[in-house]
Parts: sequence; C-alpha cells; structure tokens
Amino acid sequence: MSITDQKIPLEVLPLDALAANEFGRINLVDGEEKSVQRLAEMGLREGVTLRMIRPGEPSIVALGDQRLSVRLDAETVILVETK
Repeated sequence: MSITDQKIPLEVLPLDALAANEFGRINLVDGEEKSVQRLAEMGLREGVTLRMIRPGEPSIVALGDQRLSVRLDAETVILVETK
C-alpha cells in the first residue's frame, strides 16, 4: 500500500473547539429543525468547509469570502472534521 492509498485520520470536534485560522469541514448539524434550517440558509450545512476567524461566543467563521457570526443555542451542535 502506497502513502497515497492510506487514509488520513480525521478528527471530529465541535465547531467552537477550532482554533483561529483552523479549517474544518462540517460533518453534522443537529438540533431543532428550525435552527438547523436557519443555519443551512446561512451556508452552514454538512460538507461545507469553513475557517475559524475568531473562536468564542459568538464565533466568527469564514465561508469563502463571506464572514458569519455564529452563536449556537444549547440544543444545537455543529461538528467539524479536521486533519
């Protein structure tokens, strides 16, 4: 097996665990349907790659050229994959 055939293990963690300038791909958005729908409308849905600009409450994330301020309620979770 060559190095290119090996899978790089991914780490899955909550969005707020990303450090500034760290990239992640959204693995899961879970919570009340209304909250999940609103996040999807903002571009935060499974499969999307984002960059953490400023962790904290609220977090600021970059989706391409757009910046979003994200404050999740207690029932909503966004999990991201990192390398």
